[in-house]
Amino acid sequence: MPSTFLGLNTGLSGLNFYQANMHTTAHNISNADVKGYCRQTVLSQAADALRVNNAYGMMGTGVKATGITQLRNIYYDTKYHAAQSQHSEYAGAKEQLTQLQSYLNEMQSETGYTKLLSELSSALQDLSSSPADATYRTQFIKSAQNFTDLIKETGTNYRNTQQDINNEVAIHVDSINSIASQIYTLNQQIMNIETRSGSANDLRDQRELLVDQLSELVNVTVTETPIKYGFGADAVESGASRYEVRIGNTVLVDEMECKQLKVVARQEKVNQNDIDGLYDVYWEGLNQTIGEKFNFNSENVTGRIKGLLEVRDGNNANPFSGTITSMATGTGNGSTASVHLSKAISIDQLNLPESGIITLNCKEYYYDSWEATKDVKGNLTSFIFKNLTVQDETGRRVPATFDVATDVGKEAIVGERVDCKGIPYYMTQLNEFARTLSKYMNDIFTTGADANGDPGMDFFTAPDIEGNDYVLTGNSNTTMISSVDSSYYRVTALNWGINQDILKDESKLVVSYKEDISQGNKDAKGVLEKIIAGMSDQSMFSQGTVAQFLQSITTSQAVDISKYEAFSKNMDEVATVIDNQRKSVSSVDTNEEASSLVIYQNGYNLAAKVISVMNEVYDKLINQTGL
Repeated sequence: MPSTFLGLNTGLSGLNFYQANMHTTAHNISNADVKGYCRQTVLSQAADALRVNNAYGMMGTGVKATGITQLRNIYYDTKYHAAQSQHSEYAGAKEQLTQLQSYLNEMQSETGYTKLLSELSSALQDLSSSPADATYRTQFIKSAQNFTDLIKETGTNYRNTQQDINNEVAIHVDSINSIASQIYTLNQQIMNIETRSGSANDLRDQRELLVDQLSELVNVTVTETPIKYGFGADAVESGASRYEVRIGNTVLVDEMECKQLKVVARQEKVNQNDIDGLYDVYWEGLNQTIGEKFNFNSENVTGRIKGLLEVRDGNNANPFSGTITSMATGTGNGSTASVHLSKAISIDQLNLPESGIITLNCKEYYYDSWEATKDVKGNLTSFIFKNLTVQDETGRRVPATFDVATDVGKEAIVGERVDCKGIPYYMTQLNEFARTLSKYMNDIFTTGADANGDPGMDFFTAPDIEGNDYVLTGNSNTTMISSVDSSYYRVTALNWGINQDILKDESKLVVSYKEDISQGNKDAKGVLEKIIAGMSDQSMFSQGTVAQFLQSITTSQAVDISKYEAFSKNMDEVATVIDNQRKSVSSVDTNEEASSLVIYQNGYNLAAKVISVMNEVYDKLINQTGL
């Protein structure tokens, strides 16, 4: 049976309900421009009805607010995170490739390779017209030095960019760890509030904003499931939820733990011209040890870090690879493995470090040197990797042992198949350019004689670690080459230059063939004419002439930049559309909130009117009737 004062209670329930709505609306309006804020609304239901006069009829008892919830669509959040990760990946790669493109300075007329090649060709023509002229010899040497300096500067800039990317990767990994820690803290706070039937909507907004930030760095998946007490049909919801953020198949953070990532500097190089200490990313193990390696090269991984690593490590999906032909376990560090290449390569294209890591049948080994066999065309066909070791449980390197029956015939690979024309790819291109041009011109110059009638010497060379020019063996008839030989393998874009003896004395520049000098003809120009012909030889490179080879590099970069720009733009547009969709659900419309405020105000006034009327009724009933 309803209470005599039911009317007052009913009016009070309406008063409390509309007051809660007005407070929530005011909260929405106050946070309308706050990034990440999600619109809130009051949940309500009719209060429990009462029987009337012991009959089956029921009387309403007003309204009750059951909670305050967010207007959020999880589906839109998930789609936004995926699109944002892909956009960030493509944008990051595009930014770095654009940086690489600028280094050949083709757009700068005074320092671009076209300008410098033109000056080199002009100087060569002038020298050819008067080989005995010391001024022309000096001019040619200077023009050649300017050109090699451009290539060296480009290679150095590539390495500097690789270092910058490496540093940025470390910063982003720190950001992931920081975000994960913040999410973990918020998970604890939200759970404490919601298990006590409270509302932690504002904390949830902070958490979702952090997930948005995280999705720019690496793609994530988020699952939220109610936490229940008990088992089976008797289980009841606690009011809190398990909030789980995953990267790939690994839980990054939930309410129980917060995993961390670590950057670990490589002890070995993957590519010949890599900077020392490139970072790999690992999951942190127990007691801050190194756990499982995080594979950013996986097709299932997206985000800015992946885009950066693609440029840092990209080899156009063309690592050093072949088939294991034999393996031998030696004493001490004498273990070796022989590998036949999938495709023969010239020494001009070799990007293999002197020492590094080789993967044999999916297992990593360390090698400290290698030896290669040449075919009849002078191309490298097979390699022997020497002094192979493995890392034991304590981190020490111990001699490698093999299961020959299992491993022989399986794949050997140095590096990873990174489907991007990144810094390693373009460094290899620059190395090939320097080596090919050096061999061509050196082969000609060494058949001639200098202005003094002395035998010609290499024009292009590279310094060793002591600063002395390597004695290059490009004309060697040997069928083997090793990582310690002074071959054209030693010439890279980073050290390519003019023979130091020629720089010091222009008279040592070869100007004619030996027989011409012996006959007293210092103005003979057969050597120089052959050099001139080579500069415009379409068969110098697979891409064509010297100029066309360099043009192919900038063209390739432009194509890739255009590709990543298109991908980035498309995914940005997709992310924007999805973000607008989720904002249509969760963002605050101040006009709508203002209208709602008027409605709630009117409702509040009416509820107050109910209480006023009921007060008059009860006053009449009690004070004037004496009941």
